[in-house]
Amino acid sequence: MSIDVKIYDNGDHTALVWLPANLNPIKGCRGFTIRRVVQGSPDVYLHGFVGFADDDKLDPTAPWKHPVQRFMWWDYGVKPGQVVQYSVVPVIGDKDHLQLATDQASPLTPPMTITGQVSPNISAYFNKGIVAAQWVTRVLSSLGNPPPKMADLIAATQPPKNALRNELSGLLRPQILDLLADVKANNGQVYAALYELNDPELKAALKALGKKCHLILANGAFSKKNDNDENKAVRAEMRGVVDLYNRLVPQGHFAHNKFLVCCDSAGKPQRVLSGSTNWTMTGLCTQANNGIIVNDAKLAQYFLDEWNLLKNAKDAYPPSLAKTNGETTANVFNVDGGTITQWFAPTDKEQDLDFARKLINAAKQGILFLFFNPGAFVADDQPANKWTLLQNILFRHHEGTPNYDGDLYLRGVVNQEIPGLTTESTGGTPAKPSAHAALDPSAATPVTLFNGGTQPPQHLGYESMVPKNIKDTFHDWATEILGQGVHIHSKVIVLDPFGDNPVVMTGSHNLGFKASSKNDDNLMIIQGNRPLAVAYAANIIAIYQSYRWNAYVEEHRQDPKVWHGLVDADDWQNGHLAGDELAELTFWMGSYQPAATAAAAATAPSAHVPPANGSTPKRTKRGSKKVTPTKIAAARKKKSTKTSAAKKRKAEAKRPAKTKTPKKSRKGS
Repeated sequence: MSIDVKIYDNGDHTALVWLPANLNPIKGCRGFTIRRVVQGSPDVYLHGFVGFADDDKLDPTAPWKHPVQRFMWWDYGVKPGQVVQYSVVPVIGDKDHLQLATDQASPLTPPMTITGQVSPNISAYFNKGIVAAQWVTRVLSSLGNPPPKMADLIAATQPPKNALRNELSGLLRPQILDLLADVKANNGQVYAALYELNDPELKAALKALGKKCHLILANGAFSKKNDNDENKAVRAEMRGVVDLYNRLVPQGHFAHNKFLVCCDSAGKPQRVLSGSTNWTMTGLCTQANNGIIVNDAKLAQYFLDEWNLLKNAKDAYPPSLAKTNGETTANVFNVDGGTITQWFAPTDKEQDLDFARKLINAAKQGILFLFFNPGAFVADDQPANKWTLLQNILFRHHEGTPNYDGDLYLRGVVNQEIPGLTTESTGGTPAKPSAHAALDPSAATPVTLFNGGTQPPQHLGYESMVPKNIKDTFHDWATEILGQGVHIHSKVIVLDPFGDNPVVMTGSHNLGFKASSKNDDNLMIIQGNRPLAVAYAANIIAIYQSYRWNAYVEEHRQDPKVWHGLVDADDWQNGHLAGDELAELTFWMGSYQPAATAAAAATAPSAHVPPANGSTPKRTKRGSKKVTPTKIAAARKKKSTKTSAAKKRKAEAKRPAKTKTPKKSRKGS
């Protein structure tokens, strides 16, 4: 039996997905091992993290005896620049007589270079943040026990203490530093608009450019009435060293950009860096973020024009700024066979959101997303231009709406700050996470997972924010991480990454009404670049699966009935080769078949298959009675007694689940 394999790379890790060619279970298969071939290095067998029993120890001479009982896996062991190939090998026999079925292994995949360069003029880079677990624990262990404080490690720029900083920041930090170093080496100039700045390496790189660094520095996440400048200290540090301009906007606004325009020695714009990353230690190291670099002179000039508009606006929001940003006649750029539609905020009529909504409503196969503070859902009688884009996405899975498509593949993670839980409470008392808050189904939670219309959103308590192996071994670190509040800071939407019109939406924009109408922000919408869409999709699903697994481990940690090892039978495959599980695999194979179609080609699911590391628990099969997010939300929170019964029925029939957002939260945007 042959095995079909797909491999995807985003510069940070590879994602592999595979299926038996005929979609039938492999006889005697106890799982799979993945043979990794790297040019110039010995072959390695990738393995799972559990055995057939709790006390099974990994045999370093035969790691394949800890097989993976699933059809999708992520390899974080690759390094940028490596050329890799993979073969998926079935492991057959009972647990005491395992052997490699090399005769049934997939052929080696074509050589792939690990890089963030997705096309000739576009590259995307991601950090790891604190979502990952195994390698974080290993690095911490190497630094002694107890390890230094997290705040000290992410500020360390010299070895050996910088090892964790370098790992957490992934390719994102070195790419920003390389951009700045390249400009300096070529006697160029940069124009930056930054919401926050405190990272020691990035500050030093900007200072090294002297007056050829033109910096608009905002006032960041200020919250005190008598001190509206979070960046006061670094502002004093940079003044007189670089060409500095202040943008201290009033309460109710964010000067929220994080972009950099790179110019040649003649001052002509050549390329631009955008994305979600604040130029801070936490932005680089602990929060999940992304950066996108586009080498296009016309697009770079467009960013520079916006930089000048912001400089001239000083601390204000003149009507001319929003009017200019709302123009739609000159914001489309042809790059690498696709188009980039570039938006800046504030706009005068939320044209950016309207453009994005049309693309969301046209998605045919799937939508993946990461949101940070996307904004609250609006009432049914409010104008659609006030909707957050998250609301538009969830409506695609809500029956009775014009753009409903129950077969649309949908996965996403939403991170919101919750006063009193993840940030300082409104009363000024420092946040102290509690188990009670996590157990209350009506309480706001820092992270929510969205898994499509067949299942309500999964609200994760603070216990799931930090991987168990970090909490068990490094308790102080867990406390520090929980205090951060911001875990997913990327603001990304990916539409149909394997379809005819793949779309990526990214930038500083929080993808809601306030960002569009009140803030300095940018939103880059790239169409037609499949490698870019796949790179972002791979990043999103890895984050989603990591949190899903953390939640599973936490929820069932003390449950004696929970699965504690691999299944010593070959019927574990059945649950993955039918229904929604198979539909998900076909999506990632690039040959999407909705669950009803996929189920016809496979056997019935096994009743005893638990989630594998990173997998999703079983979901309601399509065709069964749908549990709408609205009804779940309604069960958790009673509506006001002033709301009429008719209005209640209308709301329950039309609205998706509410995601709570504190109105006055400003930190970490």
